[in-house]
Amino acid sequence: MSYATVLEGLHERLATVTTLVAILDYAPTAIHDTPMIYSLLDRVEYRRSGQVKTTVYRVIHRLLVRWQDNEGAEEEIIPFVNSIPDAVEADPHLGGRLTAGYSEITEGNAGFVTVAGVEYRSVDFIATVIEK
Repeated sequence: MSYATVLEGLHERLATVTTLVAILDYAPTAIHDTPMIYSLLDRVEYRRSGQVKTTVYRVIHRLLVRWQDNEGAEEEIIPFVNSIPDAVEADPHLGGRLTAGYSEITEGNAGFVTVAGVEYRSVDFIATVIEK
């Protein structure tokens, strides 16, 4: 398995969250519509125990919503706090791509991100994918 395959499987899971208008595998230089999410590789760990090789991918899925006022932005992120982790939990083997291992969203970190001079409310969902 490769990182490209992992990302493909994660994006397939994110696509089940029907309210997302875009799912990208890169950091965009401009945002045309929200809510959208993009993925960034955070780190990869390679482990070996005897004959078993394990690769652990940590991927950031950054959700962005337009921030015009605090109340509106907070209301917009509320449903994603559960729907994004639930989408990955519904198929932790990523459509059969992971035959030995699993994927999960292990945390979500809220903040603000500026893209092309525009500020967005963000939640960084951290996916951990363990491949054996």
